[in-house]
Amino acid sequence: MKKILIVIPVLLLVFQISKAQTEKGSQTIGTDLLFLHQKSSQNYVVPGGGPYNSDFKVTNFNFGPTYSYFIADKLDIGLSANYGYTKQDNNNSSYSSNQTSHQYRASLFMRKYFMFGDKLGLRAGPYLGYSRSDFKSIDAGNVTKNKTDNYSVGANMALVYYPVKKLGVSAMLANVSYQHSKLKDDTGQIGSGDNVFFNLINDGLSLSVFYTFGGK
Repeated sequence: MKKILIVIPVLLLVFQISKAQTEKGSQTIGTDLLFLHQKSSQNYVVPGGGPYNSDFKVTNFNFGPTYSYFIADKLDIGLSANYGYTKQDNNNSSYSSNQTSHQYRASLFMRKYFMFGDKLGLRAGPYLGYSRSDFKSIDAGNVTKNKTDNYSVGANMALVYYPVKKLGVSAMLANVSYQHSKLKDDTGQIGSGDNVFFNLINDGLSLSVFYTFGGK
């Protein structure tokens, strides 16, 4: 009987902690982080020619602030903005190329939380986004520059973990989106395109660290 009397208050406390993290009126503020680095090297022989080697390397990182407000228990809306940088190098025996890109993004989102206790859960929902990319390519001495405006709509899912009561960490698991792009290069050429993307966690480590405040 004494054990039951002890366990019941503990369970109620755990429930209240979990509820306070995602209850109506709570707010979160944090930062999104993404880093990806890939490197490969190949050596091969072309019939009638000599041996060739090729080295490929790409580095990509993104970071920026994010804010959300819980309009209902386990349902928040918010916005985020971030800066990204991508660099790609390709060197082989006959030529070398280098591409760099600066990306500026903003998005509006809604997320539904599915908690498995007080610390672990999932969150998923739709978003609308806009981004501007400034691209520069140097290929065998030829320089190409362009700017691209991207308009996207999609949905994603992330794993959520609360190591302590007010501090949370999330990791992106999957993302699907439709994107419409408008491109203008340094010669005045204009183009557009439409693409559908599906990304999984192995496409890069995308993390978010956030602090929860407000609520009751």
